This record gives sequence, structure tokens and C-alpha cells, in this order.
Amino acid sequence: MPASDHLFKNRKYADMSRNIFPVLLLLCLSGLFSCKKNEKFNDEQLSPVNVSIRSTNGRITVPSGNNYTRTVDNVTIPVNIVLSATAPKIFTVDIHVNNDTIRHMIDAGQLGDAVLLEESYYQLAKTAEVRFGIDTISIPLQVSMQAIEKYYGKTLALAISLVDVGKHNTLDATGKMAVLLINTTEVIRQEDIHYLFFTGGGSVLQQPSGTDHTLGTNFVVLPVSVTLGGVAGGSFAVNISTSADTAQALIDDGTLAGSTLLKEGDDYTIPSTLNFPANSNTARFDLVIKTESLKKYEANKPVLALSLSNPTRHLLDETRSKVVMKLDPSKLIETDITNTNISYKTQYENNSNANETSGKLIDNNVNSKFLLGSFSTVWAQLEFATPITTGAYTMTSANDAPERDPKNWTLEGSDNGTDWTVLDTRTDQSFGSRFLTVKYTFSNQVAFKFYRLNITAVKSSDLFQLAEWRLLKRP
Repeated sequence: MPASDHLFKNRKYADMSRNIFPVLLLLCLSGLFSCKKNEKFNDEQLSPVNVSIRSTNGRITVPSGNNYTRTVDNVTIPVNIVLSATAPKIFTVDIHVNNDTIRHMIDAGQLGDAVLLEESYYQLAKTAEVRFGIDTISIPLQVSMQAIEKYYGKTLALAISLVDVGKHNTLDATGKMAVLLINTTEVIRQEDIHYLFFTGGGSVLQQPSGTDHTLGTNFVVLPVSVTLGGVAGGSFAVNISTSADTAQALIDDGTLAGSTLLKEGDDYTIPSTLNFPANSNTARFDLVIKTESLKKYEANKPVLALSLSNPTRHLLDETRSKVVMKLDPSKLIETDITNTNISYKTQYENNSNANETSGKLIDNNVNSKFLLGSFSTVWAQLEFATPITTGAYTMTSANDAPERDPKNWTLEGSDNGTDWTVLDTRTDQSFGSRFLTVKYTFSNQVAFKFYRLNITAVKSSDLFQLAEWRLLKRP
């Protein structure tokens, strides 16, 4: 055979090979897909499964071994759903709670001292998704520790049932419902209970009881403390309200004879809710009392009572969830003594403008001012008829030119007007706005006859101005 014929024949076989290979590949892939399709078909033909809740004779007892976990705030119990075989495909099952079942069992005496676990105290999913290839799924039931504490000594009961199982699966007739029973005394000890109460509650508190109150011209602020017993957990809230009947009963029975009951809104205000931060055993709120009311009832000690209610976590200590406060106005009223039996003078006088003289500094009118030119230093002095104590003063910025505001000064006291004791020193001070009144407090229990405000520097000017200086007597 000629060489050209051999070459032609080889090329022909090569072309046939190239054409046959895609066909063979297509046949293999077709067979593979056919196998997959048959496998899928066979999977779809798997028998449905029977679904139930794992229990012992229809009951889940807690604790039973280690069938729960506990934190400061919650108890978590796994509700186990079991299948008669592995799930052939994904399906869902609905979860219901049957309160009527528990009520009937309690009424029939079948659950001893059990009480119904109320819906507000737990969280439970309403639907469970069962994944392909598993035969057990655990659904967490989270129960608030508040319920365990509230019903300590009793058993909490909840009936859980499965309904509407999907994908042609079935529910086990005897296992589709289980009664959950939580023995509270085995979950916690009595000393573990988190009681919530007023610090010092359950008695009559004399106020002020410390030094952390704030005195003001129009209002007095008293911090009120609430305590959480035990180990602190997550944040929560508790309601605060007035308890007028509690205080009035003590007035009527003579315990607080002669006292006057203050009214919320008219005489004082409180917040409606106290928010406890996480991991904290103490929280405080402000009781804001009108100074006018304290002065009005100064002769007969005013009283009020407060109450805690509806904590979102934990349990109220019933004996200390109310507190009665007896107020001592003599220790809460701050008195302006600037114009009381005094003589007044300043180091320098404004002789060029009769509307901006030194007397404007203590005229109790923030719309007027004392203006002084060619400033280097200046002092203003009050002399009282008899020695008097003071622990605070106010200064009010004038109407314009903030560069003229006082920057550095001292407040001084003297018995004779010659020898001075520095009571308070301020440096690098700044007034944030015009007509702004700022109060400065200091510790002093010594009575002086003379008091002097000594201005040593202003902000950035060769003039000085100040609208008002008031001296205050603190309890």
C-alpha cells in the first residue's frame, strides 16, 4: 500500500476517535445524572418518621441529673424531640403550650403543690425545624430566674405539645405531649434568691442621712438608693411610685405625729422607673423636693413614702419594698444671706456711670452689673451684725463682653476685717454664657463676721464686670 494511503487511513482513525470521545463522555455524564436522579427518587420514597417529646411517662422533671443549665438570670432546659428514625428530608413541627391541661391537673390534685409557669416568665420557640439525617433535636426552654425565686418552695408546671408535623410524618400518640415540672428548691437555695429593696427600707429614714444631697434655691435633690441582694446579673428595671397611704397611716397612729404629708407633683417629683445597670447591686434615683415646700412646712417635719413594684427581674423584699422619709428642713434649706443685716463696701467704685456702680453687685438683679475700668484687682466685702456661717456663694455673668468676666478669685472670712482666712480659691474659671449663675460650694463650719470676694484676674481685659454675687448659708 502506498505511503499516502497509510497516511490517509491514520488520519481517518484519528478523526473517528475525536468524534467518538464526546459521545462517550456524554453517555457517562448521562449515566451519572441518571444515578443521581434514581438516588433522589429512592430518597423521596423513604418512609415517614414518628415524632415525640422525650420524657418519662409523659413527664420531664427538673432537675434530673444535669438536664438544665443555670445563670444568674435564667434557667435553660432542653426539650428534646426524638424521631423513630433519621429524618428523610427537612420538615417542621409546631410547638404549643397547653395551660388548660396544667390547670385541670392542678385542680384534680395530680401535681401536688405545683403552680402554672406563666408565659411572661419563659421563652420557647413555636416551631422546630428538623434537618435531614438527624433523629433528635433539642429546643431550649428559657425560664426567668424571677419565676424560680417568686415561687420558691413550689413546683412550676408547663405542658408542652407537638402539633402539625410536616412532610407526611406522624406524631406519636402518647409522646406528643409532656408535662414539665421544675422543683424550685432543688434549682436554687433560699439564700440564692435575689431580693430587691430600698436601702434602709422598712423603717422611717431621717433625711438628709448623709452629705450627698444637693441644695438649691428652688429645689433640693436627695439621692435614693435601691439594693439588689445576691450576685448581680443582667440589667433590669423596677417601677417607683409614691405610697401616700403608708405615710398617712404612721401619721394617724402617732408614729409621725405632727408631721405633714407631702404630695407628689405639688411638693416633689420622682422618676416612674429605675433602671439597674448590668452587674450592679445598687442603683440610685433622684428625689427632687421643692424648696418652697420645705420652707412652708418647716415647723412640722414633712414626710413622704415611696414604693417599688413590678421588677422585670428578681423578687421584691415585701418588708423593705417601701420606705418612709422624714425630712428636716433646717438641714435642707439653703438661705441667701447677702442682704441680711449687713454693711457693704468695695475696694473701688465706678464714679463715671451711676447705673453700673458697686451696689449693682448685690441688688439681686442679674440684669444690672458692677463695671470697673483700669482693672488690676478688686474686692467686695459684706459685714454682718453677728458672725454667721456660710458654705456657698453664686456669681452671675453680666450681659456682654465675656473677656471682662472674673477668672481668678478667693473668698475670705474674717473676725475683724483685717485678718483674713481663705475659704475658697478658684482659678481659670470661665462662664459659658451671659446671665449665667454658677454656684460654688466649700466646706466651712466657722462663723465669720466679715466675708470678702477678692477678684485677682479677669479673662482678657483691662475692665472688670459682674452682674451678681450672692452669699449663701448652708445647713
